[in-house]
Amino acid sequence: MIITFDCYGTLLDTSPVRALIATMAQDNGIDSALAVDLFSSWEDRLMYADAVIPYEQLIKTALGYMDMELRSESLFASHYSLMLEAFCSLQAFSEVKPVLRKLQESGHELVLMSNSSRNIMKHNLRVLDNVFQEVILPEQTHCYKPAPEFFRYAQKKLDLRGKLHLHVAKGFWWDIVPCHALGWHSIWINRDGLQPLPGIRPTYMLPNLANLPPLVQRASVRNRA
Repeated sequence: MIITFDCYGTLLDTSPVRALIATMAQDNGIDSALAVDLFSSWEDRLMYADAVIPYEQLIKTALGYMDMELRSESLFASHYSLMLEAFCSLQAFSEVKPVLRKLQESGHELVLMSNSSRNIMKHNLRVLDNVFQEVILPEQTHCYKPAPEFFRYAQKKLDLRGKLHLHVAKGFWWDIVPCHALGWHSIWINRDGLQPLPGIRPTYMLPNLANLPPLVQRASVRNRA
């Protein structure tokens, strides 16, 4: 089976990035929750602009917009290097690496689909023990998820039609919604315990990756039947 994965929030814990932004804000008398929300908001908006920009540049631009809205001069932009370091230093959730190894040893083809960049991803892949046979990034697709073109690129690149395939992701808007639109079988890693939107349901749902291998096995048997 081909198993495609989202990266951030699914495999890697991004809380250190949010913690860094919160600390910068708190140390300078700025509402930390507001600062974290602003970064996320500008990150999303810049991903869906007309021109696709590299993720490193996107991070830098988002920090600049934060300074503009918070009237903080260049406070956040001046910490750009620390932000990049935080993304490059992200660690896997505790259950992730054993699960990925087990899936790899079982003969599954593992593919990563991420809104990241080659320069950042090379560090992230080392943390994940380089188990992925293919990595699909905006440099190739010329768009960020959840754009359907990102998923169509992966579908063509991996020749998914007629093959056993599951997509594994935490992001509902970024991954589960486009999977639903394209008819992909999906597993929602619902770490936050949310309820899916009516009419848009993942094929399967798990609270984390711990029970992913037996679920993949059951799905393989069911789809072959």
